[in-house]
Amino acid sequence: MAKIKSTLDIVMERTRNLTITQEEKDALRRKELLDRVRGWVQSLVDGKSSVSDLRSAYAEEAAQDPEARDILRGELLGHIDPDTDIDRVLDAYTDILGLDGGHIVEAVASYRSSVDTCRGEQRERLRGVLAASGVAGSAVLPNVQADPEWEALSIRLKERFRKSLR
Repeated sequence: MAKIKSTLDIVMERTRNLTITQEEKDALRRKELLDRVRGWVQSLVDGKSSVSDLRSAYAEEAAQDPEARDILRGELLGHIDPDTDIDRVLDAYTDILGLDGGHIVEAVASYRSSVDTCRGEQRERLRGVLAASGVAGSAVLPNVQADPEWEALSIRLKERFRKSLR
């Protein structure tokens, strides 16, 4: 009777003579580092860890891999959402990496100002549309968030914000 082989046995047989190049090893190492850093930053954003937790994890990793700094910087910038509280991410950016976060604060303030201005303009435009259809008065408050034009505009504003961070 023939021996029944496990999946692992079959895989090991077929990959016995395969080797991994240095470039592939570097790419794999970088991907693993990126995944770890993403996990740290997501944990910080979710409130499951503190800036000091991130600092200690980063210190260990940075001692072994100098690329960790650039990856952490990119991940922190990627998690800055101007529509939410950015304090924890900004604290990590300035405290751990020692970088100036002034340009981020300015970009967020500019984004929020633009959003407020555009929202007011959209509200007035919608009031005009409602008035033209016979709905008017001081109690009329248009729902800007439900307007498709506002949705497209807010996406453009956020894209412009993301570009300003780079």
